[in-house]
Amino acid sequence: MQAKDPTSLWNEATIHVEDVRRYVLQKTEEWQSYRLPTSCFLYACRGYARLSLAGREYVAQRFFLLHGGRGNALAISEVEDEFEFYLIFYKATIPLSKADAIAGTPFQEVYGFSPEEPVPLFEWANQMEQKWQQPEALGRLHVKALFYQFVHAHLLQKQQQEAQPETEKPSLVEQVMAYLDKHHAEQITLDSLAKQFHYSVRYLTRIFKMQTGYSPIDYLIKVRIQKAAERLQSTDATLQEIAASVGYADPFYFTRLFKKHTGMTPNQYQKRASTQRKGPYRPYDKTELSIAAQEIQRYIDENNSQQVFGGIMQVDRKTTQSMASALIVALSLLVSACAGTPSTAVPNGNVQAETPVTTERTVTDALGHELKVPSQPQRVIASYLEDHLIALGVKPVAQWSVKGNVVQQYLQKDLAGVPLIPHDLPPEVVMSYNPDLLIVDSAEMVAGDRYNQYAKITPTFTVGTEKNNDWRQELLTVGDVLNKKKEAEKVLADYEAKAKDAREQLKKAIGTQSAAALWVTGKAVFVVDEHLSSGDLLYKDLGLTIPEVVKEASKQNDANWKPLSTEKLAELNADHLFVVQGKGVNMDEMKKDPIWSQMPAVKNGHVYVFDDSSSWLYTGAIANSQMIDDVLKSVVK
Repeated sequence: MQAKDPTSLWNEATIHVEDVRRYVLQKTEEWQSYRLPTSCFLYACRGYARLSLAGREYVAQRFFLLHGGRGNALAISEVEDEFEFYLIFYKATIPLSKADAIAGTPFQEVYGFSPEEPVPLFEWANQMEQKWQQPEALGRLHVKALFYQFVHAHLLQKQQQEAQPETEKPSLVEQVMAYLDKHHAEQITLDSLAKQFHYSVRYLTRIFKMQTGYSPIDYLIKVRIQKAAERLQSTDATLQEIAASVGYADPFYFTRLFKKHTGMTPNQYQKRASTQRKGPYRPYDKTELSIAAQEIQRYIDENNSQQVFGGIMQVDRKTTQSMASALIVALSLLVSACAGTPSTAVPNGNVQAETPVTTERTVTDALGHELKVPSQPQRVIASYLEDHLIALGVKPVAQWSVKGNVVQQYLQKDLAGVPLIPHDLPPEVVMSYNPDLLIVDSAEMVAGDRYNQYAKITPTFTVGTEKNNDWRQELLTVGDVLNKKKEAEKVLADYEAKAKDAREQLKKAIGTQSAAALWVTGKAVFVVDEHLSSGDLLYKDLGLTIPEVVKEASKQNDANWKPLSTEKLAELNADHLFVVQGKGVNMDEMKKDPIWSQMPAVKNGHVYVFDDSSSWLYTGAIANSQMIDDVLKSVVK
């Protein structure tokens, strides 16, 4: 008998939600074969993984919905970084009068797709998981109501996608190309592009390059150069205006990039275009300036090796050798010009280049890389090491940030006007700042091919995890690579003198009393490790006594801040508490908590609260010096 319409069966079935779970798989984790105990929805909301269900293969990037029936085998592999997803288990019972429709039941169907409107589905899945933790009947009833909304929305999107003719659906690569064409003047990174299209960086780069021959960023650069060439040819805009109009804030960097792709500087190109506009002969007409065919194609079939830049300089086999020689000479002159003092004009009109005396030093980083660095670096990026830079009198060209709004607030007075750079240092963003030195704190930052990518941009020095865990050694290392060894030693000596004086003041004021630093967030309470971050300051530098709870927590792992259970918090008998108050935390409400209110420091009024913009979550000469001031002001009356 012919199966009923799936929507009709959903209307007629009795649904019972069996379980709702949230999982986060790490890079090294995988599920080899998990047999579904009931019908199930898998809803992925973050990360990348390869899924297999009942023998069918799927790739999940961020938002992806998968459905299967009881007994289907689910496998998850190739996780990148983290893969977060929800499993929603349910049973559907069809009335006996409808039993003839069982063969066509949608509850056993295996399918997967990327929803075009993923956020509502995520919100319903997230709410279901939260409400499922509530044992009350009303909570479970709420889950059932949310489940029906989830089912309705996903069926609607699934039907719409299936009904849409294939010819109306642009491929992923076509969508990315159109997006880059439209937004070429904006700051775009591989990470932001991957998030825009809900794919992993690796997958997006691989599929784009396979179908176009370019990486997404290379394509973006070519689009920008093409647009710049058009504007140089058709307008009288200044170099800075042209550069800004195609996404480059630094005209110098734009000039170098333009010459790399066209064989001439923007000024040279503009003058040439102006001359051609005055005469009848126009061999470089605007219509020839396309980097690909005018109509976007899924595959690029132009022979890119036969052109320096689409339409600007056509090169055939007869002219390849002479053009290569000319390019080598041009690039040599460009490197000489960028390295130091510009050439000076002489009376006969020729340009005589002066060979600048470039002083460099050879240093070896923690990974064994021997590299040449400028003796006096001028454009430094040292993400999350800015405390050391400021202490040494060096202002970076970009500063560490997370999601464009989280920065090291305690340094902002000294970093005023310094633009932000994402904490994971996307190579294309690093390159946009034209640094002459990049310093990274640990090997994890240059894992995989990252070091090679950075090294092609600028000398890249890795401090290393061992020194990264000791801010003193880290400061001396950064000082050495910046050729400021004496300055670093003086900063450290000044700090040690300040710490010694503070230690003596505290000993006179409170003797051998104990202290602990807590970080209170909306979800948990953390205590600082006795050897790391502000723990190193409190116990090593200032000589305060370590509570037993802190000693025990410090054995758990290498994290600076350790989560404290309610039981351990109750056992924390520190005489003084230095509390970092997270966003959304109400300390007045904390006072009403029976466990908190009975802690010795709370009862004696020895709780000192600082917000998370203070330096208590950081380390370094500046951060620690500010913490010393906080401690003395709080404790020494």
